[in-house]
Amino acid sequence: FSPDGTRIVSGSNDMTVRLWDVGTGQPVGEPLKGHTGWVTSVSFSPDGTRIASGSYDHTVRMWEVATGQPVGEPLDGHTNGVMSVSFSSDGTRIATGSADETVRLWNAATGKPVCEPLKGHTGWVTSVSFSPDGTRVVSGSDDNTIRLWDAGTGQPLLEGAPHDDRRSTFAFLGEGGWMMGPNHRLLFWVPPASQKTFRYNPQTALVIGTECVELDLSRMAHGTHWQHCYK
Repeated sequence: FSPDGTRIVSGSNDMTVRLWDVGTGQPVGEPLKGHTGWVTSVSFSPDGTRIASGSYDHTVRMWEVATGQPVGEPLDGHTNGVMSVSFSSDGTRIATGSADETVRLWNAATGKPVCEPLKGHTGWVTSVSFSPDGTRVVSGSDDNTIRLWDAGTGQPLLEGAPHDDRRSTFAFLGEGGWMMGPNHRLLFWVPPASQKTFRYNPQTALVIGTECVELDLSRMAHGTHWQHCYK
């Protein structure tokens, strides 16, 4: 959304950026063309006058909202696709995350890098965002970690705060009928007659099957209280 909520910007695998009128759902102007790869991320500037777009073509492009014309030359420096773009709150800088496993900070007016690439991730950097005061940048990566950076110096402030492996974000049924959560903690036991419905690959985010299980936890004993359920 634009800051005033009247426009939507979208990026597409057709390599274009489009502007839309929120009230009518109709496109505003012609598609913004220039990228030579899928457009993976778009962002309005805080004042709503510009758009930044990141692409698999390794570049970031700036666009004038009023005219749809490109602003300056592409921001070129990443060695793989740009997965995320984000403006600072004052609109003076842009942060980008890339499949080259780095974060970059750019001067929004000149299109030049502010500092050296921020290195530390060991997987694609899929999301970046400035703190509200613009002093820090947070990045998320396919390496299952988030990192916090000083936006002025590019130095790491928080290194590799982990999300557990993908399975830990789901509850899944382990051997013996125990439903397990993060770090393989035992959550509750499922009777054999109901276990079939819970058997799925934890890498799968959603399963729609023919059977359904509804859990009634109103009388669930947890913590140390579970010991008393046998009495």
